Amino acid sequence: MKNKYGIPEMELDKIRARDTTCVYCHKEMIKPNNNGSRKDWATIEHLNHLSPWNNSSTVVICCGSCNSSRGNKKLLDWFKTSYCKKRNINENTVAKPVKEYIKYIENFIDRCIWTFAKTMPRIPHYYIVKDSLSNDDKKTFDAFSRHIRENGYSDFFVSKNYDYLNIGNFKYWIVDNILNKAKIK
Repeated sequence: MKNKYGIPEMELDKIRARDTTCVYCHKEMIKPNNNGSRKDWATIEHLNHLSPWNNSSTVVICCGSCNSSRGNKKLLDWFKTSYCKKRNINENTVAKPVKEYIKYIENFIDRCIWTFAKTMPRIPHYYIVKDSLSNDDKKTFDAFSRHIRENGYSDFFVSKNYDYLNIGNFKYWIVDNILNKAKIK
């Protein structure tokens, strides 16, 4: 499998070792080659339907059939298609990395109400305060915070180091009890 996305090979090897069957339909896959059907090939799947594509925390391995069927649809939208319904592919039947992505990204981030940081107009970004969330969302906030620390990257802002995670067109970071997001330039 060639890596045209810029994902470090060591990271991709870990993902391949974890995802030995399709993360969606759970069928056995084969390495891409000239023999066999492309629908059975193990393919790199981006859980996030938007770039950047080199974020290993949003990459899994799935069969060619599922990858082709999903295309650039959001996961929760794809689960509503006849392809998924016929194969019983949904948020309860997919592999753990997909469930975690749905929980943290497609559900939590998409349903939260983001506030624009008016006091920092030169650094445009949005935020969510943990204390304003429901008890369940506070737990998800904490889990997402861990997810950022474990799967993101460190970078300096002014004189302090923060952990960031790029998802789609946004980067996310935590400052104390505040989850922030800013458009990636």
